[in-house]
Amino acid sequence: MPDLAILGPWLRRFLTEHIVTERNLARNTRKSYRDTFSLLLPFVSRKARKPVDRLAVSDLTSGHVLQFLAHLETDRGCSARTRNQRLAAIRAFARFIGSRDPALVEWCGHIRAIASKRSMPPPVGWLTRAEMEAMLATPDRKTRRGRSEYALLLFLYNTGARVSEATQLRVRDLQIGSQNGAHDLATLHGKGGRTRQCPLWPETERVLVDEITGRAGEDAVFVSRLGTPFTRFGVHRFIERCAAKVPELAGRTITPHVIRHTTACHLVLAGVDINTIRAWLGHVSISTTNIYAEIDLTLKANAVALCEVGQPRPARSWKEDKDLMAFLKAL
Repeated sequence: MPDLAILGPWLRRFLTEHIVTERNLARNTRKSYRDTFSLLLPFVSRKARKPVDRLAVSDLTSGHVLQFLAHLETDRGCSARTRNQRLAAIRAFARFIGSRDPALVEWCGHIRAIASKRSMPPPVGWLTRAEMEAMLATPDRKTRRGRSEYALLLFLYNTGARVSEATQLRVRDLQIGSQNGAHDLATLHGKGGRTRQCPLWPETERVLVDEITGRAGEDAVFVSRLGTPFTRFGVHRFIERCAAKVPELAGRTITPHVIRHTTACHLVLAGVDINTIRAWLGHVSISTTNIYAEIDLTLKANAVALCEVGQPRPARSWKEDKDLMAFLKAL
């Protein structure tokens, strides 16, 4: 079998060269692509009755891909959004092959013709100010560990940072103790290698100073009880533990991303314009940020009041200006 017909070399080039060097995709996106093919190849191998390392490009048929997508939803319990995410990785792989081998353009077209499934975005979950304050009160600040956990929770609320941005934060990324009235800042490294700076509240600055005292610039700001940098999983578990201690949050799923949504919603309620919130959260497009302008009933009620039926309408002064109407007719 010619090398060009074997799936393995194509996949290695795609994962190690194309998405890293040519497209410079974010690390989490690369991991998502890797996980997609870690699930797909064994599935196709069983269907084609071939070892994974002997699979040909032609074995990855549109029929097998559709069966794989159905398997994700029915057997693995994945949502339509996850299904579409896996399909996007497969499409990108097909486009990569099709653009480099004219003989496989038709195969590429069949794969890329698979439609995404329509999915409704999940409702945005967020906490009221009272609920957020109850979360902040859960760490025992009489202990060193409790103060560290409080610092992490307050930082997430202050900055609206993604969990990956918080776990990657280093001491050198903090500009605190500023003089001449300058703001204390945290530099966050977000998606796609983009960075942004978020101002810190005085309380956040105070607890972070206590947290990083005596550490080197390359050290992680937030560390676990074992002294190692927090992982994404560790932060998720920590937020779940805090939420479990708040009776008002019983039965609700609280994640670090809910804290991020909470920051955005509280900024909206404070009257901060949506473009500033976009920059605060590190969104590329303002359309992503617009969801926060739609979730609060208070804002919707105020909008309805502006167009309430029965309110007196302003006088149509241009109709009553007889001289102006005569002027227009005379032209």
